[in-house]
Amino acid sequence: MSSEKLIRSCCEDISFIPDIEKTLPTQSELIDITSIFKALSDPTRVKILFALLKYEICVGEMVNLLNLPQSHVSQQLRVLKKYNIVTFTKDKKMSFYRIINGEVKEILRKALKAI
Repeated sequence: MSSEKLIRSCCEDISFIPDIEKTLPTQSELIDITSIFKALSDPTRVKILFALLKYEICVGEMVNLLNLPQSHVSQQLRVLKKYNIVTFTKDKKMSFYRIINGEVKEILRKALKAI
C-alpha cells in the first residue's frame, strides 16, 4: 500500500480539475496504452511473451511449446506484431520472433512478482 497522501478533489468543495487534466495522457497516448492492455488481455499471448522474454523463437518451436495449432499461434503473433510488441527476423524459411517493447518486458516481470 502506498504511503503517498492523495489530494481530495470534489465538485462540492475544492475542485482540482484543471490540475488533474494536466496529468492525463493525450488521446494518442491513451490509444497506445490501451493497445498494450488489449494485447496482454489474452492468456495465450501473455504466455508467448513470457517465452520471448529471454528467447528468440521460431513459429514451429512456439507451436511445440504451446501445444496449439500453428494457425492459432500465428494469429496471436500477428496481434502482438500489430501492437508493436514483437517483431520477427527471417532466417531462410524460418521466422524468429522477439519482443521489441522493453516496457512490456518490464510489465511482465513486475506482474509475475505481484502475484
